[in-house]
Amino acid sequence: MTTSSASQKPKKSWLKLVFFSAACLFLSFLVVGWSLFGHYAVLFFWNSELNDALAVEKNSSEAGKTKVETVFSEATKAKVAPDILMRMHRVYGTFLYGQGEVERGSAQFQKAIEIGTPEPPTNVAVADQLTHAYQDRGWSNHRLWMNDKKVSDGARDQEMSVKVAEKAFGPYHEQTIYKTPSLAAIYADLGRFKEADKLIEHCVDAVETKSSAKQCAWYVYMMLARIRAVEHRGKEAIDAYFKCRAVAPHAHVSDKAWEELLTGLRVDYSKKNPDWALARKLLNQGKYAELENIAQTHMKNYAPNWNGYSKIDWMTTAIQGGSEVSEVQYDQLKLDLNSYLAQKPNSSFARTALANLHIYRAWQVQQEDGDRQFDQLIAEARKTMAAAPGMQNKYPNAYVPMMRLTIVERDRESLLKLLEQGNKQWPTAFTISSWGYKFLSPNWVGRNGEKDEYVHKRADTIGGAQGDKFYAQMAWHIYVDLDDGKRLFGKRGKYNWDRVERGFKQIFKEFPDNNEARVAFIRLAFQADREDAARRAFD
Repeated sequence: MTTSSASQKPKKSWLKLVFFSAACLFLSFLVVGWSLFGHYAVLFFWNSELNDALAVEKNSSEAGKTKVETVFSEATKAKVAPDILMRMHRVYGTFLYGQGEVERGSAQFQKAIEIGTPEPPTNVAVADQLTHAYQDRGWSNHRLWMNDKKVSDGARDQEMSVKVAEKAFGPYHEQTIYKTPSLAAIYADLGRFKEADKLIEHCVDAVETKSSAKQCAWYVYMMLARIRAVEHRGKEAIDAYFKCRAVAPHAHVSDKAWEELLTGLRVDYSKKNPDWALARKLLNQGKYAELENIAQTHMKNYAPNWNGYSKIDWMTTAIQGGSEVSEVQYDQLKLDLNSYLAQKPNSSFARTALANLHIYRAWQVQQEDGDRQFDQLIAEARKTMAAAPGMQNKYPNAYVPMMRLTIVERDRESLLKLLEQGNKQWPTAFTISSWGYKFLSPNWVGRNGEKDEYVHKRADTIGGAQGDKFYAQMAWHIYVDLDDGKRLFGKRGKYNWDRVERGFKQIFKEFPDNNEARVAFIRLAFQADREDAARRAFD
């Protein structure tokens, strides 16, 4: 018995040792795991809390603000790391900018900056957040400045972003090389080209010679494309764009590079057509005599733009409603245009717009199951046109409502007759051809392939460089306005790329400083799988 009892003591001691060792090992794993991943766990938790609060603020402003304030208060009490708190302020600031609350958003970035400023640059986590906080606010403000020159241009914040990155990480670190091109782009937009060139050339040198910056190449080339476009160095801009595409880590980057290139090419371009805006403004103000004088001037100096459309086309579009004209809009425009005609009964400009307004509204109500009203509106359009017979002889746009009215009865022969007459009488009136193309579709009164045959025949009739120009203009019109996504070229297409390119060469000759024409050419070249041609857009 004594022997048996003594033999069990070592066994119990051994088990205790095993359990103790396992517990120590487990605790060691916890300590090491927390030291490695605890920071990220805290970040994940507070990021989740903030996102939940932002979701509330997006739907309920006051309740959301209170919840957000609570999250920040609790995070501060919990003494979360400065970089985590800074990141939270950055996220909130970006959210507020997106909601249009610029002042509140800017204040959030300022809080992030104030938290990070006292920290030494050796604290890389804080330095990372600080350089991003400056950039977030600077770049956000700069985008606003591009549409409103009264706000901050963002240059000072972006300068601080670069300064912090250089001090904390060095001049060739990826942080610095990612921040500097943005500053160069801002300088270029401000016309400070020498400073922009110096910075972007430093970045190009870095990504091509320094291994520490190589992964930034896509961003550097992307911003180089934008900068060179702003500087009107088109060939260099397109070359930089293709360099970005070559090193882009994924398709999203290529798409972003295209957007930046467009931004640079359009730096002096306003999407708001001045003729459209002026026509609408004068009509609303009842200044019919002034509007009529401008319309008459444009008719006397009829000069189509690079895409075929003229100033009088834009002015007509502005005052005739559109395919989705509402009842309220229709009533107001009808009142304005009838008042216009009461003062200027011989205005082909106003009469054409009114007839088109009736037709647009007619098709709209038909979609809303209003056949009776459809017939009434079409009758109004016919009456409007009949009051001034022959006005198409002095105003090309008058052919448009005339053609549209033939479609009501599916009168193919009358449409073809009007289209032939209009093309002969007004050979440079692109709007007649564009509407003709639309109605020669099998969906209306055309036959399979007829609308494309019309384009080829019309281009041949015009002939020479002007015929090629028309051909290119129609290709662009079809691509962007009617059948976006339709294959124009190749086995499934019906258009000849070489002729389109010849047409654009003529357009470039007549409009050498129009970047929108070159943008259109590049987009069509991509659809034709002709990257080589796209590269020649600025030759």
